[in-house]
Amino acid sequence: MRNGNVVFDLVVHVHNLLNSNFAEPAGSVAQPFKYEHLKILKEEVEELPPADEFFQIPPDPEGVVDKIFGGGSQIDFAMAQVVPLFDLFVEDPEDNIRRVHQMTQVRPDSIVFAGGTDPVLRTVPGALRDITWQIEDLGARSIKLYTAHAYGNSWRMDDADVCYPMLQRMLELDCNLVQVHKGDPQGLEPLLDLMPDDVHRAALDFPEMNFIVHHLAFPFDDIAIDLASRLPNVYLAMSTWINMVKTAPVETAMRLGKALRWCTPEKIIWGSETPLWPSAQHLLDLSWDFQIPTDLQAGWGFPEITEEDRSLMFGGNLLRLLGLPDDPDRIRTEIGGSQRRGALQ
Repeated sequence: MRNGNVVFDLVVHVHNLLNSNFAEPAGSVAQPFKYEHLKILKEEVEELPPADEFFQIPPDPEGVVDKIFGGGSQIDFAMAQVVPLFDLFVEDPEDNIRRVHQMTQVRPDSIVFAGGTDPVLRTVPGALRDITWQIEDLGARSIKLYTAHAYGNSWRMDDADVCYPMLQRMLELDCNLVQVHKGDPQGLEPLLDLMPDDVHRAALDFPEMNFIVHHLAFPFDDIAIDLASRLPNVYLAMSTWINMVKTAPVETAMRLGKALRWCTPEKIIWGSETPLWPSAQHLLDLSWDFQIPTDLQAGWGFPEITEEDRSLMFGGNLLRLLGLPDDPDRIRTEIGGSQRRGALQ
């Protein structure tokens, strides 16, 4: 806990960035792009190993869990999320899903599982099977989606034939939290396919579903903020753009200030992207203590960040969306009791 508040990390992954796991030709673009992007996020904060070493680090669920909770970390809970970029990696999708789920077995009372699938790369019937398996057998409390892909494989959240069957299946299985990667391109996918405008109609058509838009959809952050300000079931994830809190503090303050001004802190959720950010506690220190500079408050009308705001953004909002109590012991009891691991045995 931090200052008596529960800290819940929205987004952690187990990435398999081994050279042998990148599909070609997309991998030859995605690898150097991702590496240079991470260097920009971390310059003056933490030095990355050379690229030829970075892409030889094997995926390790236990190691990622240690990066989240080890070394006196103040992070209480985390959500392990599948990365359904099944066109970028050659690894079997179900193996990827199982590896992410292994994190819940390392810390079954502290890590919530978020599944993932893709209705184009897996077909709609395949995606529905994925969702059913992950919710019923693996205990997924959310599903993560990536709408943008290269080579004409992109799809939209407001497509009644492609996306809506997945949302309906989730609701039938009492899972009402869907997350979608927007902005933050990973490789060859068309930038315009990463716009969050398609969330608008989906959120209207499924008012009982809650939508989390990741990465503030940057560079489409104004659109994402507008959607979350108008639609009660649309939320914004800090993931990736908050990681620039040290390297680009003014730019970060502008984005966070706009989101707070128009959406209120009830709509914003913190996530570390561990292990792409090597120390989750380090990022928590930087982002929790961050304040909108007074000149931006005066000149742009941005609010001062209060302790109550931080309590919501760094844990309270996600607890509310997951229907969890705000007492750590009760949360651990509920999470631990609900984990389903039979499909992996």
